[in-house]
Amino acid sequence: IEYGKGIGILKFFEGKNIFVTGGTGLLGKVLVEKILRSTSVGKIYILVKADDQEAAVDRIAKELINSELFRCLKEKHGKYYQAYIRETLIPIVGNICEPNLGMDFDSAHAIMEDVNVIIESAAITTLNERYDVLLEANVNSPQQLMRFAKTCKNLELFVHISTAYVNGEREGIILEKPLIMGENRRNDDTCNTSPFPRLDITDEVNLSVSRKQMASSNYDLTRDMKSLGMERANLYGWYNTYHLTKAMAEMVINETRGDIPVVVSRPTVIESCYKEPVP
Repeated sequence: IEYGKGIGILKFFEGKNIFVTGGTGLLGKVLVEKILRSTSVGKIYILVKADDQEAAVDRIAKELINSELFRCLKEKHGKYYQAYIRETLIPIVGNICEPNLGMDFDSAHAIMEDVNVIIESAAITTLNERYDVLLEANVNSPQQLMRFAKTCKNLELFVHISTAYVNGEREGIILEKPLIMGENRRNDDTCNTSPFPRLDITDEVNLSVSRKQMASSNYDLTRDMKSLGMERANLYGWYNTYHLTKAMAEMVINETRGDIPVVVSRPTVIESCYKEPVP
């Protein structure tokens, strides 16, 4: 790579059709805006949780298109902005937690035929959320998305947004490497020879199901599920339930990817825009 030429991200996105989950979230909407403003992308399909297509269009308009976040993009395209957006940004009704991502047949088929890149940004980021809720949203959902990715005929890349804190309780300089199914994070490199059990995702799901069946009230269930998640995270060497389930997601993706090229991004804490698209 020549100095100053970058790694070719802008060129890679030229004409590409992208499918984004979590595109209305804190990170996702900024990512969508950046791609639209900085690249000559083809289309961006955004999976939107909504009752119907009209509601999905309204939500995208309110949370993205007409928001302050998209001001620079609006200024760039001027009077052609709305036409550009209608042609490029396509809301798709669905739910990441449902089979086939909750999409109707026509939408799913169009994406299978058209998409080149999948960006998975959907997640629940509450650190101590209920264990069953985070297992469904942060572990099962990426698995569903990877299953769908394998049906896409022209897919070139699957991007998973993770977190730096999948590295758990280890300290010092840590080599970034893929998480392998069953890893825990007890005591740095010796963790997998320690007496602590191998992390088995199926067992963790079964444990959460059995605990749900034991709860006598919804209050008890919420309290117990939050406690259970933190207990399991601490047992395996993660600080909280969110970090644990994001690590599980990486394991699932790495285990099931097959020959699909995957990029895992591990940002630290995400809070706000510094300079762009708005200060």
